Amino acid sequence: MVATVIAGCGPVGGETDDSIPPATPVPTIAGVGVVPAVPSAVREPVIVVRAPVNEDGIEAQLVGEIAKRNRVLMIGDSILASTSSRYGNHMCDAVVPLGWQVQVEAEPSRFVDFGNRVLDRLLPLDVATDDDWGAAVVFLGTNYGSNALRYEAELVKILDRLAPRPTLLLTVTEYRPNYVEVNEVVNRLGADRDNVTVLDWKNISETPGILSNDRLHPTETGRRVLAESVAAALGPFPDGIGDCLRSTFRDDSAVGGNSTTVLGRPSTATGSTATTTATTTTTTVRQSTTTPTTSLPSSTTTSSLTIPTSTTPAPASTTTTTATTAVPPPISTTTVAAPATPLPDPLTAP
Repeated sequence: MVATVIAGCGPVGGETDDSIPPATPVPTIAGVGVVPAVPSAVREPVIVVRAPVNEDGIEAQLVGEIAKRNRVLMIGDSILASTSSRYGNHMCDAVVPLGWQVQVEAEPSRFVDFGNRVLDRLLPLDVATDDDWGAAVVFLGTNYGSNALRYEAELVKILDRLAPRPTLLLTVTEYRPNYVEVNEVVNRLGADRDNVTVLDWKNISETPGILSNDRLHPTETGRRVLAESVAAALGPFPDGIGDCLRSTFRDDSAVGGNSTTVLGRPSTATGSTATTTATTTTTTVRQSTTTPTTSLPSSTTTSSLTIPTSTTPAPASTTTTTATTAVPPPISTTTVAAPATPLPDPLTAP
């Protein structure tokens, strides 16, 4: 499908790659030592999430305009799991108000075959109409096992089973050079299938402040931006009554001791009533009509994500990030203190 939204998951257990670019050295001043980090209020990006566009720049048809029902199944690994109701609940917060019934099925360190395990359970051949899905989101790629052919074969099975339901297929962060193979597969399959729209997370994640120090898992801001990007591509479901459905696959044990830094703060409840244990300050904002914007770095797909040419730092004690979709209702944004725990090592399984 020509429609492309611009916008993993984490390294495979035991997999190493000496070609990972080295981290940027911390600047120092003679006689002083390490320069203090830039305050988070300066580093936090202001993201304006817009509706998807075609390759020719014309606004694309939203999933909500073609889906036959408002139940959307989302399949992924740790990155998607971190937006689920058992953690920050970012996905339901962004998508439920648009009239969608959202079910996030995502677990850390899952390979692409996890998608077919989910479909075996939740999309049987004899699925009843009331239990069927109107749309799907698939975010499986970083744990692809360094075998592009096997990854593509498994992903084709997933897409074949989901067809003809409209499906969002996400690219992955290229934090290792060979992960370009995953995005080549994703973009090719997206172009070949009329029911598939590519959501370019690879491009979105290049915006400073979206990823944590492991260059893979999203920050609190990144999780909100991911959810708002999905919401922008789905669009509203006319007359739909939204709901946050309980996940069936909830095993996060593969993360181990890094669960908080990889997945975020656990929620105190599940479903649409979930709240995080982190201290937050919430405000409601509407889309700005005056913010100057510039295009994100170029990519092989058309960008629909823009960032202001300049930002005004928030007070040092808080960080305010605004993520807005091009469709109603108003989006709630959350000011979140910087995590107290250290960020995970780049080789930590997602």
